[in-house]
Amino acid sequence: MKLARIHYPWFSSLAAVVVVLWQLVLANPELLGDQSLPALLLQIDSLLIVVALLLLLVLLDIWRFVKASARCNDQLKQMQLQIGELFDSKRELGTRARTYSNHADKLKMFISERLLEYIEYDEKFLHFKNIASEVRHNGVISYDKAQTALKLAQQNCDHLEGAQYREAADSLTYLWDLLDLSTTDNITLHVTNQIYDCEEHYFQSLLNEGTEELAPFQPTFMMSHALQRALLPIVEDVDELGLSDWKCPGRYQDDRFLIRLRSDGEMLGNENHMVLLIENLVNNALYYSQQKQHKHRFSRVSISLGQHEGQVELRIYNRGPGIDEAEKDRIYQLGFSSRRIREHHGKGLGLYFVDQIVRGFEGSICFENIDNHEDRLRLSIKLANSEIVTAQISITIVNSKPLCSIETMEMTPDKRVEWSFPAAVSSVEISRRATRTPQLISELEIDENSHHFDDSDLLMPRWVIEVKNRKRSSKLVLQALNLRGVEFVARFPGAKSRLENQS
Repeated sequence: MKLARIHYPWFSSLAAVVVVLWQLVLANPELLGDQSLPALLLQIDSLLIVVALLLLLVLLDIWRFVKASARCNDQLKQMQLQIGELFDSKRELGTRARTYSNHADKLKMFISERLLEYIEYDEKFLHFKNIASEVRHNGVISYDKAQTALKLAQQNCDHLEGAQYREAADSLTYLWDLLDLSTTDNITLHVTNQIYDCEEHYFQSLLNEGTEELAPFQPTFMMSHALQRALLPIVEDVDELGLSDWKCPGRYQDDRFLIRLRSDGEMLGNENHMVLLIENLVNNALYYSQQKQHKHRFSRVSISLGQHEGQVELRIYNRGPGIDEAEKDRIYQLGFSSRRIREHHGKGLGLYFVDQIVRGFEGSICFENIDNHEDRLRLSIKLANSEIVTAQISITIVNSKPLCSIETMEMTPDKRVEWSFPAAVSSVEISRRATRTPQLISELEIDENSHHFDDSDLLMPRWVIEVKNRKRSSKLVLQALNLRGVEFVARFPGAKSRLENQS
């Protein structure tokens, strides 16, 4: 930008000097000597004309000065604005520099904390590994002696005591396999190598079928048996869950578990590795489902065992918080625990072992966040006096929780709706919007309280009906169940599928 300039009033100044000299000569003619001024310059009219011209030149210079001064003021204002913007940008840059410096400090602190955590967990893992290796090395002789003694005890006792000794021997073998896993450098490779050994003996046994040649160890196991063994240390009542006499298919439940066995599957490999995998998934599910904010009297850990596209499929669902997108790729990392993020104490080992063992079995594992959904139910309640009561129920989601209300009544949605009748309830028919086949609840006994769950999904029922039946009165309660939680799905190739792939 070209700078504005204020010029000196040369025109008026020079004209004024000329007029002053002219008047000086007129007042002092002797200054000219022998020369004289033209007659025109001696007239008064000439003086007036010259003065008028002088005034015009003065006005011209004044106009030029005003214009130049205005340009200078404009440029000064622009410079002041530019200087102000410069200082503002400097202050903003200073603020950004301080902010970025704070962010950098926080990032440094975060990285250092994470590094310290990883170093701590690496040290703990190595320490645990070294201890396990030392225990295993020094315990070989003791392990052999204990196994030999237990085998002799089984041979010299009755059937009941023999079962106890056999269970103790299996537990000792399980402990030994855990020590093997804890001392190996690569858990996945260790598990895979054992599966390949089992695969070789399994194929040999099929080729030599009908001969008396026996494999040095049992190369296969049933998935349901591994599930039973994983649940035995956890369940409180073995008979209630039916673990002592499982038959597939079937449905078993107690206060903490709801298990559906659709079909069983024969697996190759070490059964103890699968037991460890299931134990970690079940314990993880129990932890979250038993938290106060997620627990209610109908909440159970649901387990499904069956087959999917030729693979053995295990599903484990629990109520609780979902897994964030930011955590989905980290939950299987060594030392990472979402419990620590949520101000709990987790070691970050359970899902790490699960992932390593799944890879060793050449399987896959994934999870799905389960959410609540809106629904609409139609109830047809038949009483003992032949009266029929119908109701339309809307299940809506408020703050991620399901609430129900009767459509024909102006009421605030609640967790449950209730009806009282002057007679006993004979049957209840429930029709859902999503399905055409209604669910029928019949054979309701007098003087009996009963619960009936949504049968559209036996492992994740979305509602429950409670009937309190009396001869001359009855009460029916429908409660919407909060299903928000996580379901892990693990799939493994079975023994037959491995055989087919080899052939």
